Amino acid sequence: MSPPRHPHELRAGDFVRDFRIVRRLGVGGFAFVFLVERGGLQFSMKMAARPLSAEDPDQVDAWMRREVASMDQLVGHPLVLPVFEWSRWPDARTGYAYFLTAYVPGDTFHVWRWRRRASLHESVGVLSTLARTLEVLHWRGMCHRDLKADNVLVREADGEPLLIDFGSAHLPGARILTEGVAPGTLYCQPPEVISFLFSDARLPGTRMRALPSADLYAFGVLLYETLTQCRPFNSRLPLSRLLIAIASTPVPDPRRFDPSIPEPLAALTMSLLEKEPAKRPPNAEAVRLVLERLREEGADSGVWRAPSKRPSECAWGRELPEEMELLNEAGEGLPAALEAWRPREGRRLTGVRPGRLAALALVLGVLGIGWMCLRVAHPPGWEEGVRTEPTAPVPPVPFEKGTQPVPSSLGPESSPDSTPVPLRSRRCALLTGLLGVSAAQLAGCATVPRQPDPQGYLSRCPPEARATPVKLGIKPDEQPSFLTPTSGTPASDERIEDGGPLNIKPGPVSADMLVEIGGNELYVTIFGVAEMSPNRVHMRFDRLRMPEGVEYPICGVAVDDMHQYGLATWQKFAVPGAGVDPSRVDTTGGGVVLNYPRFETVLQGPEGYEVPRIRLAPPDWR
Repeated sequence: MSPPRHPHELRAGDFVRDFRIVRRLGVGGFAFVFLVERGGLQFSMKMAARPLSAEDPDQVDAWMRREVASMDQLVGHPLVLPVFEWSRWPDARTGYAYFLTAYVPGDTFHVWRWRRRASLHESVGVLSTLARTLEVLHWRGMCHRDLKADNVLVREADGEPLLIDFGSAHLPGARILTEGVAPGTLYCQPPEVISFLFSDARLPGTRMRALPSADLYAFGVLLYETLTQCRPFNSRLPLSRLLIAIASTPVPDPRRFDPSIPEPLAALTMSLLEKEPAKRPPNAEAVRLVLERLREEGADSGVWRAPSKRPSECAWGRELPEEMELLNEAGEGLPAALEAWRPREGRRLTGVRPGRLAALALVLGVLGIGWMCLRVAHPPGWEEGVRTEPTAPVPPVPFEKGTQPVPSSLGPESSPDSTPVPLRSRRCALLTGLLGVSAAQLAGCATVPRQPDPQGYLSRCPPEARATPVKLGIKPDEQPSFLTPTSGTPASDERIEDGGPLNIKPGPVSADMLVEIGGNELYVTIFGVAEMSPNRVHMRFDRLRMPEGVEYPICGVAVDDMHQYGLATWQKFAVPGAGVDPSRVDTTGGGVVLNYPRFETVLQGPEGYEVPRIRLAPPDWR
């Protein structure tokens, strides 16, 4: 048996250099996280999902190095994990980048709240500490750019919040990586990002300026979730509607759902979620001071001391506006440290560059950004009893004696001022005219040929196949999956098992699917068939084989990272850097090319087994 050459091939007992793999902690679109051991000590190892390559459009290796550099800037901060080692594997020059940190047992923020039944007093205490960490980042000119509950690890030993995942961080003076928008979680993006995508991002060389106000908006999302157990915007909405909601839909006051929420705390939350950055609190210090004051004033109040509710216990969860979403206890309920890397409900906003903006053009055209036409040119400043200043805030006390914070400055990455400006009315009129055409296209006015029916396949699933996920203890989630080399032929010099593009034809396919069973993550093999539509590959699976050879019936379908049935073909959208060699493309027998062999699998379960909400792709992508 050949040694592993790709992160997804690593199993317990394998070695990366002299570190022994204990188990996998999680996997995301750009990275794998492993628990590793050396000399009796345990570490967390984060490894890039793609090797060093000048052709990689997402620059995964470069972002990994940026993450290490960002964490090095915070060496000595008690709530940021230090990096012990950085290298590449299996080849130190051209392999998959990885780095090591301490392994810290704990839970992500929401999981900690629900398991502990943490009171509002406790939760706000954790968020106050988190705000202090943001103060340090922002004073040093850094921005996290992916702040969310999954990236806040509450340490089991003392209940302190560690800020993790600096994979999207802005570091002043660092080499420019972002053209367009940096990677992030879409439902946490502030409205100004949507404005930028529409107005400036299609111009070559433009970049979304990294500003602390975006981190504060994401902090507001986190605080809103804490108070209501809801996301202010539904991560499962179709992309066009989600963008519209973020840009223009007012967030309901938290007290609409729970009148017992302290009014000043609700007001702070709403100010953080203002559409206009200038209306938000001026800095993280101002937010922390308000949180600490409110927490102290309410220390003896029953509201502040009452145990928190789980989402399933919230009566208002059944009456939410469609634009909102109840938090998913099952999707969030992963144990142990750094398991935030497993993909969950929030779809990722990968680094958006001009090449990918072509794929967003129709969505952004439909969006129209009517909100942009109504923007206020000179919004008032934030008023919450905290004085605002046009200059930088007073620096916080250094977290390490003798260490002076580096003054904040605009590095090359943030030099272009891409602050959105109000659009002229003539442009808004043009948008209105375009809106009707694009909306008609999205509505599917043209005749559409008969399509594969993944929804019907799942609905017709027999009882014995529905029972398998529950019998095996597989969580109702989107399961990361990788097509096996026998499912197609390489469409480039890169092997399929290394993530290379592949030719695939209608007929039998198989995939390695990562599942969690009994608290352990392992690969099982699933078998099924592929069928093609003009722009998409659909796969349905009917058999699952365990590592020991035992087989079970299943009903599963392939979905993409946008929570849509099927996978877009290379012929429909050639991902920049996928490396497809036209001379190796095989379209005989109805064959098409897939950019990557990775996808997600959704399994149908019995009644009560909460299947993730998947949607059909827009008509012209089917």
